[in-house]
Amino acid sequence: MASELATVGSAIGPVGTIGGALTGLLIGDQQTVFPMDMVAIPAFQTYLLTDTPSFMIYIKEGEVLNQVIPTDAEVAEEVVNMEPGPQVRTRRKQKMTPYQRKYKAAFNRIKGRYKKKDGQWKKGGFKAAVKAAHKIAGGKK
Repeated sequence: MASELATVGSAIGPVGTIGGALTGLLIGDQQTVFPMDMVAIPAFQTYLLTDTPSFMIYIKEGEVLNQVIPTDAEVAEEVVNMEPGPQVRTRRKQKMTPYQRKYKAAFNRIKGRYKKKDGQWKKGGFKAAVKAAHKIAGGKK
């Protein structure tokens, strides 16, 4: 469709060729019923209208041309109009074990001993606090 309209537009000049090709792209997405017998040649060989192109397709009157692959614009429109899919289930937070609760409480109690006045950890303080909290909580560390 675009090549036919480009050929018709080429009689007007380069502006007509571009306009015809763009018009063909816009209306080429629809189903087309051929009103008469036609011959189709590759679009890049439109300059061979008086010569023999690499191949030709004979189209009988009444045949229907349907689009096989959707255009990028049609795919984008489908994505925009698509309804939201099923909601993804969020994982429930895993329940803390009794040991984790003991460790957390012990760590919160002793972490102040291993921090400086400005709130930063002393050198090796975090490692020492973890070790001490595990010892208080009854762990094997």
